[in-house]
Amino acid sequence: MIPPGGPGDFILVMGEGGPADPSRYERLGYGHVMNSDTGFDFERDFYPYPSAHFKTILCCEILETLAHDPMHMMDEIHRVLRPACHLVLTTRRFTRGQIRGLLENCGLEVTLLENHGDRAYAVARKVGILRERYPRWLYPER
Repeated sequence: MIPPGGPGDFILVMGEGGPADPSRYERLGYGHVMNSDTGFDFERDFYPYPSAHFKTILCCEILETLAHDPMHMMDEIHRVLRPACHLVLTTRRFTRGQIRGLLENCGLEVTLLENHGDRAYAVARKVGILRERYPRWLYPER
């Protein structure tokens, strides 16, 4: 499910339950593996990475932990993801329709969306711009 990388490519691993094992991603060709365990708040902080930096971002089981502003995370992921590159997302909280809507709203084209048990898996490619910062279905109070 994780797209292969190259020796100069960066992959960001968010929420894998601890620091990622670099050898796992090096086997996929990635030269640089970064973990999001640097102490920043996914819902409030500016992510400490350059814009358009990562070839792939893994966002594993994080959406269900966000209570304040999940679109902040999605906006930052969009910012640090290179054009035409991939986000791999897993969640237990959202339906497939909600995941598709969320990703498409963030300028991502869904290339894979499936369920295994109570977990949804999605792979999406960055193809456009963020459409709506506060989608009504996600922020009903606004």
